[in-house]
Amino acid sequence: MRRMILPQPGLQSVTFRDRSPLVVAGMFRTGNGIGRAAMSCYEALLREGLSPLAVDLSDMFHQQEMESRIPLSPMPRSRNGTLILFANAPETQRALMGLGLRRWHNWRIIGAWAWELTVGPSGWARQARMLSEVWYPSHYVHGALHSQVSTFHRVVPHYVPAYTNLAPLKAEANNGTQLRVLSVADGRSSLPRKNLLAAIAMFRRAFPGREKVELCVKCRNLRLHPDYQREVMQAADEDARIRIIDRTMPQDEYEALLVSSDVVISAHRAEGFGLHLAEAMASGKAVIATGWSGNLEFMNPSNSILLPYRLTPVKDSSGIYKGYHGAQWAEAEIDAGAHALRDLYDSPSSLESIAEAGRRSIGRTLTSSRYTDALFDRLAHEAPTLAGNNV
Repeated sequence: MRRMILPQPGLQSVTFRDRSPLVVAGMFRTGNGIGRAAMSCYEALLREGLSPLAVDLSDMFHQQEMESRIPLSPMPRSRNGTLILFANAPETQRALMGLGLRRWHNWRIIGAWAWELTVGPSGWARQARMLSEVWYPSHYVHGALHSQVSTFHRVVPHYVPAYTNLAPLKAEANNGTQLRVLSVADGRSSLPRKNLLAAIAMFRRAFPGREKVELCVKCRNLRLHPDYQREVMQAADEDARIRIIDRTMPQDEYEALLVSSDVVISAHRAEGFGLHLAEAMASGKAVIATGWSGNLEFMNPSNSILLPYRLTPVKDSSGIYKGYHGAQWAEAEIDAGAHALRDLYDSPSSLESIAEAGRRSIGRTLTSSRYTDALFDRLAHEAPTLAGNNV
């Protein structure tokens, strides 16, 4: 019954209406990646001179963790408008019900979807019929999800602003540390996928002596996985230079932590986009990451350090990615990560050069205009793709 009253735009083309509401809906009071992506979209549209409304979904999905730093609005009760919905297929029906959109409304409904494996979940095509179009943040995500979806689609990378005007955290200032390394993960997004233990191993192998270095492991929800938590905490206990932060940070505090770092390292096995890596590059930080998956949308050998890897079958002890037969992800080479860290430590000029190249490239590519190009159809509109076709 609910599906019968929900929107079914199908392949109907609905363009942006200048005088109707423009809504970005997402989890603005949540510290996860899809929440930050929604906030970046909202800020990009403002930057482009539009007047978006930010409608929060955090309560709807029981993930309210902090206050929003942008003004929130109720969903407008209008028969038409444009909605950019930062929620994946399993959350789409519930979000549309909660937002009050129905079949008799005439909204352009855009689903901003993300995924991390090369094999997508079955059943997402049905939810796609509730959307006018789907936006994927990378060609990697598009390749994983779109083979069975007939809804119009575009690849629209995230807008990534720089955090260069922020002051570093007071605790990080002038304590004699010569290189600060940051690694980031969320227990709700699969700790094995983020592969923190490999990043820690790279750090310890790079600096086996008394070098004045630090690795900050910034986590959320580490306690949800006690076995993995135990291994992470044991590594920190064995090396006083490793610091664990396991909590949700307000966005301004997280940004200050990022500004305080010199290098961001990710030994991820898979990323749909890698927003925190793009944020680090935009802020003038050298980034070391596995040379595979969605981060290749903006990372290349000239603006970052890409680690060699081998592909292995997906084995996820967290249970988040179970049942995806045939799916593979990457195992980054530990020695390569250690050598990269050591090289940046030994050569400050190389660190500065890579950081500056990353900053410049993100400033040129992940711009606020990517969203307005998509909204106003200034990009080539990609044709619907049916099951069995290659894109």
